[in-house]
Amino acid sequence: MASDSEDAENDLTDDGYQLIEEGPASTVSRTWSAFEGRELQWIVAKSATIRKKFSKEPHDIIKELRILSKLSHINIISVLSHFKDTTALVLTIYVPYIPSSLVQLFASPFFSPFASPSSLDPVSDPTQEAKMTVIAKSIVFQILRALAYLHDPARRIAHRDIKPANILLTREGRVVLIDFGVACDGLGDSEGDLWPEDPGRMYFEVSTGAYRAPELLFGTRAYDAAAIDMWSVGTVLAEMFSALRLCSGDDDGYDEEEPVYSAQAGDRPFVVPPRLRVGQPETQWCRDTLFNGRRGEIGLAWSIFKIRGTPTDETWPTFRELPGASSVDFVVVPKAPLVSFLPNLPSDSATLLDLIENFLAYPPTERLSAYDALNHAWFNGPILLPRASSDEGTRDERIVSELENQGLGDLLGRLLA
Repeated sequence: MASDSEDAENDLTDDGYQLIEEGPASTVSRTWSAFEGRELQWIVAKSATIRKKFSKEPHDIIKELRILSKLSHINIISVLSHFKDTTALVLTIYVPYIPSSLVQLFASPFFSPFASPSSLDPVSDPTQEAKMTVIAKSIVFQILRALAYLHDPARRIAHRDIKPANILLTREGRVVLIDFGVACDGLGDSEGDLWPEDPGRMYFEVSTGAYRAPELLFGTRAYDAAAIDMWSVGTVLAEMFSALRLCSGDDDGYDEEEPVYSAQAGDRPFVVPPRLRVGQPETQWCRDTLFNGRRGEIGLAWSIFKIRGTPTDETWPTFRELPGASSVDFVVVPKAPLVSFLPNLPSDSATLLDLIENFLAYPPTERLSAYDALNHAWFNGPILLPRASSDEGTRDERIVSELENQGLGDLLGRLLA
């Protein structure tokens, strides 16, 4: 039997790289290599042009390298090395390869408080519910620790593209935040960046689809970038508990990074369309996003308003000050209860719903900060973290590395298989 390293080497193409993702802003590949005497490992190479006329505004690999090089946090991707091709004018950043993300976790039917997705009437499974709650708390806690570090006044960095695909998970369950290509450096250190930003001329073409904060949809160029991250965290947290829907590769516009469907009131925990069946080839489970990001900015705004209510002077006093807020008239609808859109919520969900509500507040000033969220009531009791992560939190009595003789990696094993 071949060793893992032999399999890895045999899996490479002639140029030694495997393409992971190719888009208009960058190319991401992986290679089996080592840097500075370290052991051989899978390494990710992210490459992008540094010629301004060919780059995709506001994606900026120069700024990404600059920001990542000054960060050091267990839940943020680290830079192994970088290379600047002065002939082709391409910059490449090398980082560790981590194969799993929240996309894979969210697609698991076992990440639910209910058993047997093949049943028309799923039955609550207390053991599975408890496991799901432990995992969800751990993941969100780690995301918040990363954002509290970034948003700290000493750094004032905002990620601006929080989404499941940018939140990786190691085998041990450590969260790793990646892709700082549209990050914001609030300290104003923008010398040498491809696309510098001033406080009053910020980019609103940031974040992805269903995870975008509503103020970005109305053309504002002066906003609280940290509050953008917190709205996105709220949408990711809500998505953990939305419906799992059986999807086919034939679904129009299927994209694993942004599921085809958004949450609908009254959906069951598992939704199987009439034309599909569980176990059918070329099908996969997809978790609905809370909002619909596949119909443009106006469509996304309306999907937000249908759940959170159309903004009023009471719910969002400064909404009409946004540049594009008066260009479209929306039907006035009241706020809907979040619980009706999240059928995979655990049975005891009052504090969880309160946390989501605090992230999805309309006025950015009213959104819960990452630092304050770490002490929210939902996090009362033990927080299970990987041992390396738990060592960082030795002063926090809630943090443990095992629960009932199981680590976080043990609980995640089946879900990420």
